[in-house]
Amino acid sequence: MPVLSTIAEAQRRRAMRVRTARVQHVEGPPPWHAPVRQLMRVPHPKQAAFVYDPIKRKMVRAGRRGGKTIGFATIAVEAFLEGRRVLYAVPTQEQIDRFWFECKRALAPGIAYGAVRKNETRHILEIPDTENRIKAKTAWDADTLRGDFADLLILDEFQLMNEDAWGVVGAPMMLDTNGDAVFGYTPPSFRTAGKSKAHDPRHASKMFKERSQDTSGRWQCYTFTSHDNPYLSREALGVSPK
Repeated sequence: MPVLSTIAEAQRRRAMRVRTARVQHVEGPPPWHAPVRQLMRVPHPKQAAFVYDPIKRKMVRAGRRGGKTIGFATIAVEAFLEGRRVLYAVPTQEQIDRFWFECKRALAPGIAYGAVRKNETRHILEIPDTENRIKAKTAWDADTLRGDFADLLILDEFQLMNEDAWGVVGAPMMLDTNGDAVFGYTPPSFRTAGKSKAHDPRHASKMFKERSQDTSGRWQCYTFTSHDNPYLSREALGVSPK
């Protein structure tokens, strides 16, 4: 796309976001927002730490069943209610199913009200005739991430993605929106090693270590284990109840 066309498209997107924000500011939130918030899950303390942090770049390292993806769905729905455009990308269909279930469950009042349009095939929840939407898609490298834009990008199971998903496509996607990015990963294991598309299977771990030392004020890293999720069975986790 020519440079001038790219600039014009970026300006058009910003104008639409400004108009949406002005309408909500003047008229107040739509009536279906309140029941949506009532349906949203209450995050456990480790989830709340990253869900409600307004920092531009977040990286979450979590154990299996720790609640990472549910936390990401909460972030996505909150952003959607603010009029934002959310793209959730993950290499596995299993994670899409979990994220998609949580988002459409929370937004059910908006769907019933007729304000939110749901596309089960493309995993899209959107306000018609606006750029306000949540989209979930499978992606594992730059090529499969291309073709979308967002002002909130969530890359889940990042350890299984090729490194170029963020550097070549994700980061430039944020330039015209000054958007936010969230990364989630689980430390690699022998079980997942064969599924990874990364050149370096430890690229997410190395990025987490590097960003943990960031002093720019743009990055924050969080870590928790399956044992930090109070909704899991203590007996099944092998932990004696206190």
